[in-house]
Amino acid sequence: MTRMPEATARWVETVPVRLVRLSGDFDAVSVEALVEPFLDRLHHAEERLVLDLTAARLMGAAAARALAAHLRPGARRTVLLVAAPTAARAALGTSTEPGPQVFTTVEAALAALPELPSAVVRALTGTNGPELSREGLADLQQQVFGLTSKSRSREVIGMAQGIVLERYGLRSPSAAFDLLRVASQHHNVPVRILSAELVTAAPPAPGRAWFPGLTGRDENAAPHLALLAGKDLDAGDFKQVLRAVVARATTSADADAGEVHLPYAALGKALILEGHTGLEAAYRNEVAEVKDPLSLPVLVHSKAQTVHVPDLATDLNVGTSPAGRAALAAGSRALLGVPALDESRAGVGVITVHHRRPGQRLTEAQGTALEALAGELAVWLSWYRRVVVLNALEHLHTRAS
Repeated sequence: MTRMPEATARWVETVPVRLVRLSGDFDAVSVEALVEPFLDRLHHAEERLVLDLTAARLMGAAAARALAAHLRPGARRTVLLVAAPTAARAALGTSTEPGPQVFTTVEAALAALPELPSAVVRALTGTNGPELSREGLADLQQQVFGLTSKSRSREVIGMAQGIVLERYGLRSPSAAFDLLRVASQHHNVPVRILSAELVTAAPPAPGRAWFPGLTGRDENAAPHLALLAGKDLDAGDFKQVLRAVVARATTSADADAGEVHLPYAALGKALILEGHTGLEAAYRNEVAEVKDPLSLPVLVHSKAQTVHVPDLATDLNVGTSPAGRAALAAGSRALLGVPALDESRAGVGVITVHHRRPGQRLTEAQGTALEALAGELAVWLSWYRRVVVLNALEHLHTRAS
């Protein structure tokens, strides 16, 4: 078995700038698994990401193409790239269109943002002067964590890459990854989600369409959901819809924070954090992937029923799990998890809302609204996986055949 290159991503999170430092060897799979999540954090035009590549090495053309795709003109105009000239050329590809600004040091990149308070600059560069108090650092909400290339999402992308390589008789793993990347971009399906579905899908018959009848049928049209009514949202945009779900959940429950976890057959019993709002970075890091049976998302998913935790501080089950302790440390006291169930009553996702006040209970109307939202999430997920993701897989199959 080929040894995966070691890659690490670390971030410092402040407002309105996020600094990501990459180190180690990055192949195309590492780029998707470790870089894309940081780029996804830029939800607002005023947010900026400083991407530091000075300690990173791109392993081959496929890795460079994967990174260039995220930094292409118009895709992420809020990214400032820190890299040596040769590395910058590799990351940006051969496009002659305007791309991200490139700097040789983090300090130079931050200097290009004159509106930044000096305290934010010191927090990002680690040069804390005497006028920056401990309380000031807390106010900046700086969080630093490490992510390694051993993540489960990276593993499933690697599995999909291997299947595509063997199935279509490709010359190299990079060619297999390029097919995944192109299909992902063409249908706006994250590579890790496309990979998870590919790993578990039945293989196509030789010389035939993989999923015949995907287009031109009424049942393949996007469902009409109250969640999307009156909003300028693309029903086929996974990230947009999940953000809308967590926003509606927190509003409906008058909650302080919310999150959505989804299961993937390729990842076993683990649930993946796919949408969130109002959550501290430390907590997000803890629940990015959960499989502890006492964590609330897993408990709700396994029981296929709503679970209410009135007070994490006194709860002997959820409150004692690592995720429960992380939620308590982040200021949450009451949690409510609602399952998204498909037509067979199987769990396809979990919506969780957080309240800072212990003992918080929803009104009957709020509970009904959350259950309805979970039902709409289940309907949308069924359509998305049946139509959008399968169309992306068909696109890959057509290009490879």
